[in-house]
Amino acid sequence: MAMGVSIRDALTLDVLKGAQIIAGQKGFDKIIKRVSVIECPDCEDYKELLREGDFFLTSFYAVKDDLECLSTTVKILIESGSSGLCVLDLYMNDLPEEIKTLANRKRFPILMISKDLPYAEIITEIMDLIIQNKENIIIEMQVDKLLLERDKHNLRSLAYQINPKFSEYVSAIYCTGTKEYNIIISKLKESYKGHPAWSVLSYKTGVLILVSTSDNNSLITEINYINKTIEGSAKEYNLGVSRQYKGLDNLGVCIKESIHANSLGEKVLGQKITNYKDLGVYRILSILKESPEVNEFHDEIILPIQEYDNKNNTQLYKTALAYIENDGDVNRTAQELFQHKNTIRYRLTKIKEILGMEGLEGTFYEQLSVAVKIHKML
Repeated sequence: MAMGVSIRDALTLDVLKGAQIIAGQKGFDKIIKRVSVIECPDCEDYKELLREGDFFLTSFYAVKDDLECLSTTVKILIESGSSGLCVLDLYMNDLPEEIKTLANRKRFPILMISKDLPYAEIITEIMDLIIQNKENIIIEMQVDKLLLERDKHNLRSLAYQINPKFSEYVSAIYCTGTKEYNIIISKLKESYKGHPAWSVLSYKTGVLILVSTSDNNSLITEINYINKTIEGSAKEYNLGVSRQYKGLDNLGVCIKESIHANSLGEKVLGQKITNYKDLGVYRILSILKESPEVNEFHDEIILPIQEYDNKNNTQLYKTALAYIENDGDVNRTAQELFQHKNTIRYRLTKIKEILGMEGLEGTFYEQLSVAVKIHKML
């Protein structure tokens, strides 16, 4: 999560959606700390009051007919570390080229907006965004503490800090991969008005949904409902769903599982919605994938197959992948690859020959399966 609200974030607000960017687009990542109005004719008089991160609104009424003073004002704002400037098109619909050139060089964003927009509305919406961002940072810190804690009493206490109405049966869903976070959060919050034991949080690069009920059957029903709500709200998304647990002290485990399922689901299983319980051996391999032994095992099996493919323009690895993904079923593998089953058998025999595993069957499949799964995670 960004530690502050940037110009880029502010431009997503409805009140600024019609803004024209006239300079300084490369400075969109500058953070807004305060929002204020500047209409005084001489910026020099109060430049000591300016602070880094100030974002100013102006019509430039006081300096609209004085190019030198206008230029000086913009220079002082840049020198003070201001994050940007928003000009209402009441008296001008553009700025002189020399000012825009300076703003571009200094990466100082200047926006032009309609004179019909009230200052108060712009200030309120940006400040609300800043306040929400600070609240999200606090919640993220609480979640991080929850993930590190081991003591059951402290775990329950941290969980109640996030939501004092949490119940005993808990699960977590982590959603990433979509630009429609605000829509998802809004729809879920609308949905859980009658479910005070839910919490919908912005966390890291996604949305974390913490669900709790008084019994396990209700918990499963609500998880399915949340998944369908997200599915209907976003075109692109990736969900990780934890197992269901009894005991609020397991909430940290739920969050870890949902994040783990999210990170592996689309990458290794090709699924939009992945339940942690369905990850199988990936739950172990993902923990061990950085160890030298695991990488050595991978290289001993996968690299010879890929080297053969590169030298002979064959597709042995693609065949191996399909064979493993079809649970060792030659007929299904042949159907997926649009090949005759004897062609698949020949290719598998060639792989065994390359790996020196002729005559092996169960051990061959077992080792090839583990190596392919490791490869998919890398």
